[in-house]
Amino acid sequence: MAMDPLLMEIGNYAILFFVVTSIAAMGLNLTVKEIIAPWKKKGLLSISLLANFVVVPLFALLIMKIIPLDIDLATGLIIVAAAAGAPSLPKAMHIIRGNVAYAVGLTMILILVTIVYMPIMLPYLIEGVYVDQTSTALYLVIFMLIPLVVAMAVRKLVPACAQRLYPVIDRASDLSIIAVLLIYTFGLFTSDFSIRAGALLGLEGIIVAVLFILGSFLIGYLMGGVELRNRQVLAFGTGFRNVSAALVVISANFDDPQILFMVLVIAIFGIVFMMIFGGILYRKNKREILKNDLK
Repeated sequence: MAMDPLLMEIGNYAILFFVVTSIAAMGLNLTVKEIIAPWKKKGLLSISLLANFVVVPLFALLIMKIIPLDIDLATGLIIVAAAAGAPSLPKAMHIIRGNVAYAVGLTMILILVTIVYMPIMLPYLIEGVYVDQTSTALYLVIFMLIPLVVAMAVRKLVPACAQRLYPVIDRASDLSIIAVLLIYTFGLFTSDFSIRAGALLGLEGIIVAVLFILGSFLIGYLMGGVELRNRQVLAFGTGFRNVSAALVVISANFDDPQILFMVLVIAIFGIVFMMIFGGILYRKNKREILKNDLK
């Protein structure tokens, strides 16, 4: 028995709701000053773009050369690798007391580049899989670019309204991704797909997901330059991929839940490892702040 079509349809709507609310929440919390901040550090910005849109996708391709994957799992991996600019990056930096200002501006730039990059590059990155460039671009514009622009306009024109809306939409985003995970987990475990997907993912799929997250985090950390706070931002920026954009691309192009399964597995591992790394960096940054306060 496959996943229930009605359940899958509800899950797809939940995915799109999550994407719109997560992007809108970010737009409502953005100021023009924060947006232009990364442009003042052109060298670091160039490295950030190179790390996210060249090195991380190449790293994913390298992993697949070493550990061959089923085509659906490989497709999910490449989609995640091509999607940069997780809307939760600024929130993560705030929690660990990192460089929030740079994280906000960088995330904005990464999202905008992702919207252009994915429709163009995915057909070349995913060998043997058809990706509709027009549909991909249209979905990314409708569900990411437009909500972002509208939310930023609200922040600019009616900041008091944006301030009231932000916590509501941000909470809705958090709840909707939980709903997505619950819906598909329930669907998987009430159908024979869970058996097939589990067998398909196997130890190799889990190893690939872990390697990809750890390697992506390390890429950002090593390429982030000499300043520790910038390295932290870029490490989280490369390690924590834009699941929103990945889910939009899947909605536009694929019906096979195995691709979505791989994306969700990487997302879950990403959250786990980012929590671990975040805890380590939080303690490190806290010690640095206390040390500076004592001077």
